[in-house]
Amino acid sequence: MARVEAWWRRLPRAVLRGARSLAWSFARPPRRLRFTREGKVFIGITFGVGFAAVNTGNNLLYLVLGLLLSLVILSGVLSEIALRGLEFRRRLPRRAYAGTPALVEIEVHNQKKYAPSYSIEVEDRLDNRRTDKRCYFLKVSAGARQTAAYRRVAPVRGTEQYLALRVATRFPFGLFEKWREVDMREEQLVYPSPLRSRSDRTPTVVAGEQVTREERGHGEVDGVRELSDGDPVRDIHWAKTAATGKLVARERRREGARAVRIEVANRLGDAGGDEPQRRAALQRVEDEIRRAAGAALDALKGGASVQLVAQVAPFEGVGTLQARPSSGAADRVLSFLARLPPEPVLPDEAELDGRRKVKPS
Repeated sequence: MARVEAWWRRLPRAVLRGARSLAWSFARPPRRLRFTREGKVFIGITFGVGFAAVNTGNNLLYLVLGLLLSLVILSGVLSEIALRGLEFRRRLPRRAYAGTPALVEIEVHNQKKYAPSYSIEVEDRLDNRRTDKRCYFLKVSAGARQTAAYRRVAPVRGTEQYLALRVATRFPFGLFEKWREVDMREEQLVYPSPLRSRSDRTPTVVAGEQVTREERGHGEVDGVRELSDGDPVRDIHWAKTAATGKLVARERRREGARAVRIEVANRLGDAGGDEPQRRAALQRVEDEIRRAAGAALDALKGGASVQLVAQVAPFEGVGTLQARPSSGAADRVLSFLARLPPEPVLPDEAELDGRRKVKPS
């Protein structure tokens, strides 16, 4: 009896959710359509022929009108066949830097057994961002897979939200553009572009002197870590390697190894209510984060341990990070710096065009 009462209590909520989803499906149809410039001319001619046929009663005009309307119906059927049975996959770049071009791959799989798909255009949908690049597939045969890529320039560091793919076609006559959206949510963390600067703001050396990778590996064993490029073979810990399935090296302590402390001045301060002053303060913070990224990567490349200390801690995190030289240390450092507050503002188009030429050295 108690189960029946609980079911009756949940029934109104289930009905409400079903009605809401049904209303949303009617408000957002699975296919959308718009006229191209040629399509508008074609529809205008069709209306003109139909008007003349009704007024004159000429059988030839009725025949031409039927031919024009059949082309419209054929266009709708063939474009629907082209959009059906397609499966998509997005491949994001392993590392993406702000202001630096990176390739995003789109793979399409035609799951239809007999019918190919022609003239498929795919565009990415991002949250509060826009992409001017599209992938075009001239023909995807039945059961085949094809891959295309477009060049994406992330304007600022931070997390980018990829929401969906807009799949469109103008096949077969180019009179209409029919499209649908494929939900495909993914996140990409955009790293700050490292900046090598010769300013007076240099990292603080905590202890010891810098040593090269060849000079390391003769001290007492301090732990284990993932094997990185340049490590000698004698440092491989074979027992840990067999247990984890990855190459693991012994981390040896060596006196004189350098530890670098880098302070990141990411406090915005009092920028006032003026928008230009606020943008200038944000740009100063971004340059500071980029300089910290460049100094940290140089220190890791030289075999030093890095300690990053931020004036303002990232959201839901701590304000310090310690990284030893390893294969994943650079990603840890760049991820920490990419999530630091304040949130950067999107640059203007003129500023964005200038930053696209900046590449991490």
